[in-house]
Amino acid sequence: MAPITEKEWEFEVRSLVEPRGPLGLPIPAYDGRSLPNVTSTVVRALGIEVSGEPSLAPPLVDRLDPFRGRRAEGPIVVFLADAFGGLSFADWSRGESPAGRRWAQYARPITTVFPTTTTAALVSLSTGVVPGRTGVVGYRQYLPAFGVVADLLKMTPVGVAHPESLVGPLWSTGLVSQAPPVFRRGVPGIALSRDRFQGTGFTRLLYDGAEYVPYTTASDMAHLLRTLLSRPTPPAVIYTYWDELDTVHHFRGPTGDLFGFEADRLAQLVEYVGRHLDPGRARSTRLLLTADHGQVPVDPQSTLRIDLVPEIARELARPLGGDRRAGYLQALPGREEALRAALERHLPRGSRMIGVPEAIAAGLFGPPPHHPELAQRLGELLVFVPPPHGLTMVAPGAKVSTTDFRGGHGGLAPAELVVPLVAGSIAELAGRDGTAEG
Repeated sequence: MAPITEKEWEFEVRSLVEPRGPLGLPIPAYDGRSLPNVTSTVVRALGIEVSGEPSLAPPLVDRLDPFRGRRAEGPIVVFLADAFGGLSFADWSRGESPAGRRWAQYARPITTVFPTTTTAALVSLSTGVVPGRTGVVGYRQYLPAFGVVADLLKMTPVGVAHPESLVGPLWSTGLVSQAPPVFRRGVPGIALSRDRFQGTGFTRLLYDGAEYVPYTTASDMAHLLRTLLSRPTPPAVIYTYWDELDTVHHFRGPTGDLFGFEADRLAQLVEYVGRHLDPGRARSTRLLLTADHGQVPVDPQSTLRIDLVPEIARELARPLGGDRRAGYLQALPGREEALRAALERHLPRGSRMIGVPEAIAAGLFGPPPHHPELAQRLGELLVFVPPPHGLTMVAPGAKVSTTDFRGGHGGLAPAELVVPLVAGSIAELAGRDGTAEG
């Protein structure tokens, strides 16, 4: 990708977040400037033909393709930095950080998927398929096969403390996602992620078919990435996941200082790998760094707990799905209008209620064909609340969390939707010529 100016970056961001269609909302750029397009481009660069259904999203548009339509010269590292939002990245890259200014030369804005949340985004990235086809459309979502609204990260019904309670003898990845990871479709690769995620149901959705390499700390992650890339025959592709920025932003709020600190630390990890790799391997290894979403500030005092609003709660057929910034609601039979009326009386000013059929038709979840259960998984209403408001619900019998979340995502604010695509060789992004040290 050719470097772009600050004005060009801002122009591209505006084009990505411009409201469009009958809903007047931004739509993720599934046609060639979004997360699933990154994986389709990687698959093409590896020279692999993926057959069968569902079909992959199209590759990145030509001007974003770091391989320029050609085969990769060496290993590819797809690095997902959770909450590494594009607007915050732009501020960091224009500041005093040498790494930020260097990375800006290799960066362009793209969009994540909708909803702008980790579960939907990571599944789309590992499969190369849009959320409407995978069927993974939320952090919490209804799974008809189990008859529950499930917390997909824990793979358990919402309100149930014990994780993985859905992962029994009859559980399979196909009950949750219609799309297998590319590692099950002929792409040989490695997943480098947290040790505590190894073997979980959600991890199986993402990386089934890949070699899973667990890391413990930041230094361990960098060490293992360098070790994997130093193999005599390196892996064709490594998918790496990093979660610490997301965690601190949730707890402390998305501030420029915290983003800059974590971004500099991330750049330092890449520099470590670049310093210690063989120079030729550092130059031939392509790093594609992107994110699942950014974050916006959330005021805990402005979060609407709908289980505490009886006239809303009594109209619901099941617990709230979706995320803090965009929720899915299913009314009792014949009670959708009553639910809408109750919500109108209690939602903060600036909220939007959209019928799920309209949201699907507008392309929020990607183009058809869609997962056969898509509408059923979503419910009847999609509700957006404006920052700094949130929307949540505590399931009956569940323990009330004492944690105040000050950062959130899931909606369509520019800070949530736009993410960077940083693409360059390890040597380039490390600011070195690839000479090994130490």
